[in-house]
Amino acid sequence: MKPIQKILVFRLSSIGDIVLTTALLRNLRSTYPDAQIDFVVKRQFAAILQCVPYVSHVYQLDSTAGVKGLFRLRRKLSKQHYDVVLDIHKNWRSTFISYTIGARKVFRFVKHVCKRYFLIRWKLDAYNVPRPVYLRFIDTAKKIGVVDDGKKTELVVPEYAQQIVDNYLEDNGIKPHKNIVVICPGASFTNKQWSDENFLELTQKILKQLPTQVVLLGGYKEKQICETIAAKCKGTVLSVAGVFDLSQSAALLNRAQLTIANDTGMLHMSESLNVPVVGIYGPTVRQFGYFPILEQSRVAQVELECRPCTKMGMNYCPQKTFACMNLITVETVLQLAIKIFNSK
Repeated sequence: MKPIQKILVFRLSSIGDIVLTTALLRNLRSTYPDAQIDFVVKRQFAAILQCVPYVSHVYQLDSTAGVKGLFRLRRKLSKQHYDVVLDIHKNWRSTFISYTIGARKVFRFVKHVCKRYFLIRWKLDAYNVPRPVYLRFIDTAKKIGVVDDGKKTELVVPEYAQQIVDNYLEDNGIKPHKNIVVICPGASFTNKQWSDENFLELTQKILKQLPTQVVLLGGYKEKQICETIAAKCKGTVLSVAGVFDLSQSAALLNRAQLTIANDTGMLHMSESLNVPVVGIYGPTVRQFGYFPILEQSRVAQVELECRPCTKMGMNYCPQKTFACMNLITVETVLQLAIKIFNSK
């Protein structure tokens, strides 16, 4: 068999899923140290790959360019003559690319669609032992000899990104080498978002009960809530919502002792930097593979018969109560945070 010299990994989105591919990429590089390992990702998420030293080249898909953009990407990739394509996304775009660029072998991620449907629709659990998604990503490459090295996910923050963030923090009254708790109040979907009022109360109590600074992290859409929380809190607190790109967000998380977040990409990014998290989980469950993976991390959740109601999240609650998020108390999250903080 011809040796494997060129490998393409295809994962377009989103932040968390891309971060969860890092263990696969590290193990690919370990197994094929001299290979060309390329990655396809949507343009808005490409900055994450600046923190992954195992990738040779990043191809960016401009999703605003529609089908024309996809065909342009296909032409570029066809010229590479890949030996292996690892389709970690498994949607229509990745299927089209994977099977039309002339790769010798294509291996695709197993999504467990039926198991997921049974659990969401009828609450029948066929998962047996839940397996984290990052390990299932590695499973995609097992036929080419890739095995898990046991080191979990990993991001490596570039020095330039760390310096940018450290300077910004210092200029705004935060000491980057002192205790920092990062709080991320945003979420992609309404039913995965703990309330703004809860995040405000939590931030106030953390500043009062722990010897720490607090930095509020999010994108532009979280700018208002992060700035509102910062303005209503006494203590050393700063909002950086909308300030940093994804590599710089990783640099901020790299300075934290603890991250508190909804079920979002920032949670997975934090863990990939070996920073434990308190994850606030409502409509999703451990069986889907997206729960925290660090031993120190903790999950705030309530057991309800209606969970899970979705895998990705939704902007409504089928029960019209949002109970899975509303019943998680500030005191529950606070005590989990204190336990992690005091163990560091």
